[in-house]
Amino acid sequence: MAVIDTIREAQDRTIEELTNAQERVAELNERVAKSLADITPRFENPFADRLPSPSEVVDSYFAFVGRLHEANKAFSQRMAAAWEGTEGSKTTKSTASKSTGSATKSTASKSATKS
Repeated sequence: MAVIDTIREAQDRTIEELTNAQERVAELNERVAKSLADITPRFENPFADRLPSPSEVVDSYFAFVGRLHEANKAFSQRMAAAWEGTEGSKTTKSTASKSTGSATKSTASKSATKS
């Protein structure tokens, strides 16, 4: 199994566990909200017409996070592309170093012979 497959499996398990935990928390909150609905006092909020609903706040937040996620993804892809060839470059550099090292030794040998 490739390393990326192992990573993806771990990510899938993480998301599954997270959604299971979220489901339990959401059910608990729904029960508590329902049981408190009749006993919590109602009050008039003078600015209620200016405030967004909780659902609007959530939608706005996740719209922003989605845009932020796309910007970060584009940046990350650009960074990955910039460094993509470095492994091949290392091989080329080490080969070049060996070649240069041999050339230097040859030059040094020739110089020693002339002296």
